[in-house]
This record gives sequence, structure tokens and C-alpha cells, in this order.
Amino acid sequence: MNTSRLAIFDLDGTLHCTEKALLPAIRRAMQDLGFPPAPDHRINSLYGEPLEVFCLELMGSEKYYSEFRSGIRKHQRETLPVLGELYPGTLCMLKEAGNSGWTLSICSNAGLDYIELVTEALNIRGLFAELSGRDGGASKSARVSALHLAAGSPDAAVMVGDRYHDIDAARESGILSIGCAYGYGSPEETDRADYLALTPSDITGILRSIH
Repeated sequence: MNTSRLAIFDLDGTLHCTEKALLPAIRRAMQDLGFPPAPDHRINSLYGEPLEVFCLELMGSEKYYSEFRSGIRKHQRETLPVLGELYPGTLCMLKEAGNSGWTLSICSNAGLDYIELVTEALNIRGLFAELSGRDGGASKSARVSALHLAAGSPDAAVMVGDRYHDIDAARESGILSIGCAYGYGSPEETDRADYLALTPSDITGILRSIH
């Protein structure tokens, strides 16, 4: 009997080793706005949060949102082709999942333009049926639920991510979760998931075990 299966992936800290290309882009965007670059660890701790949170935490106000977003986008066009990386084993994992009958989607708290920029630069855009960004203001939980519904309530569905937003979205949508311990979330965040992946390659085995 054929079954339908949906795997929804977060992007930063799950597929994309974000700090390689985004960290220098954020530092440059802050300098463009007259702010000293925040320490690396401070920036890295914010991955997975909406950009408004970056503005508030790094520059003290959300009023810089539009200029900050434009600056990051400008600098990432330069940093991604040179510095952008997937986590080791990610590409093989995604291809294996697709070949095993999983429909793949991305749901991120970043904007759609960022998701498209990263996936195109890293040559993985064609592996995903849907990309969902935070452009309309809907929560990650709402967008994960929408992806699940649009897929026709498949026989199996899982959310894969490294932050609490991902685990909460899976739980609130009634689907399984895989916590990526190699990403930017704390153990307290990822330990709440149904499954735990120490590397992207671990995700392959977990998906095989889900029926």
C-alpha cells in the first residue's frame, strides 16, 4: 500500500550552517547602520528568531528592521556563494528522504526571500515542494499546520528543527518532531522532541523508522 509522508524542515541550524555566511553579513549590516558588531556568540544565539528580535536584541529597537533586512540581504549575496555551507551529510540525507517517498518542505522564521536565496545558493531548492517564510506574520505553528493540511493530512508527518519554535510547532500541529542537537538550540529545547538527531545523517535513520 502506498503511503504519503511529509517532512518539514527548519532552515538555519538544521540544514544551513548559518554562521558561516550570515554572521559576517549581520556584522556588516550592523556597521552600515553605525552599530559596532555584536559578539559572535550573541548573534549565533538568535538564529531561529524572527528578524525583529535580532533588531531588538542587537540594536535595541525594531525601528531598524527594514534597513537591517536590506543590508543583510545585500551582504549575503556576497557571502553565501563563498562561505555558505550545508551541515555535513545534509545533501545526502535530503536526497535519501526524497527517494524514499518523503515530500520535503521548508518552514522558517526567516522571510521567503532569504529562504530562496539560501536554497538557491546551496543548490537544494529543487528538493523542496514548498517553502514557507514568515512574510505574512503567521506563527511557525500556524504555517506548519497549513503545510500539513495542504499535503492532504499525510499518513506520516514530521517537523525537523533545532529550536523550541520547531518542537512547539510540531506539537501544536499534531505531528512528530526531530530535534537537531547539532544546531543552535539548547539541550532543553531539543530534548523535548520525539526524536533526537546528533548529526544530519541521523535524520535518515529516523525517517526510515517512521511509518
